[in-house]
Amino acid sequence: MQQRTTLRSLAIANLGMVVMIIMWGSFFPLLEFLLKSWDPMSATIGRHFLAVLTLLAVLTLRERVVPIHGRLPWRHLWWLGLIGMTLSSILTTMGVHLSSGVSSAIVAATNPITSAITARLVQRLPLIPGIIVGTVLSTAGGLIAILDSPEIGASVGGLAGIRGGEMLMIGANVAFTWYSIMAQHWLRGYSQLHITGLTSFTGLIGLAAAWLAASWTGLNTVHLDFGWANVVIIVYMGSLSVGLGNFLWNFGVSRTGVVVASMYGNLIPIVAVLITLVWLGTPPSGGQMLGGLLIIGGVLYAQIRTLREARRNQAAGAA
Repeated sequence: MQQRTTLRSLAIANLGMVVMIIMWGSFFPLLEFLLKSWDPMSATIGRHFLAVLTLLAVLTLRERVVPIHGRLPWRHLWWLGLIGMTLSSILTTMGVHLSSGVSSAIVAATNPITSAITARLVQRLPLIPGIIVGTVLSTAGGLIAILDSPEIGASVGGLAGIRGGEMLMIGANVAFTWYSIMAQHWLRGYSQLHITGLTSFTGLIGLAAAWLAASWTGLNTVHLDFGWANVVIIVYMGSLSVGLGNFLWNFGVSRTGVVVASMYGNLIPIVAVLITLVWLGTPPSGGQMLGGLLIIGGVLYAQIRTLREARRNQAAGAA
């Protein structure tokens, strides 16, 4: 359930989302490095295990009691964890595997549209003009930035068309959007740290079952390299990119709504590219800068219009 919106809460939420984007954007270059010596399923479950360990440790220290107990709403936690964490993670991995980096990035740029449709169907709320305009701006900005990236621009002409993974990427976004909405509804009264930690816990169990099944059937060959660089990367991805990142995502959704929060997702490939370019000493392109500005403009426009609409309705109700 989206909490009462104020300028202060919006400012805090947006600051958190910016930090989240940095965490998630840095995730992809590091994952690419890790996958040179780790199999995909082990890399997935490894980072989620460390995320759960970090989140539950923080909860335990804060409450001075183990946060896992029998009085929790386990039915809802299982649904949220298995669909929002397990299913979306597996669909994302298989989506990238069955498509290409180019088509996956392009599909990811349309996530605000998918999120808006999913939110409309789940919450049955009308899409106000601010949300529609903001979604269009952020989607356009994401596509401009992605297509202007040197690696993507050079390979667009060689795309062999849709290969099936693109639909899995859309499915992953639908699953995570549903999770983001229902977590705020079903777990109302729980802190965002509780929501993130508890749903990550049930999601980890689902991922462990999938990892064991894939390894046992031969669909995934386990390969791990615990060199110091890999250890540092997996700890960073687990505790910060996944653990802190997912907490900031849920915090942002609780204040801005899932549609506005999803617009920030289009900044992820831009941040990932910028990190790589800085690493290589190459300046960002004009298209990437223009795309980033369009995304930020769409995010801010949607929130300003939403805040004005809420105040107008509040004034009308008090009259």
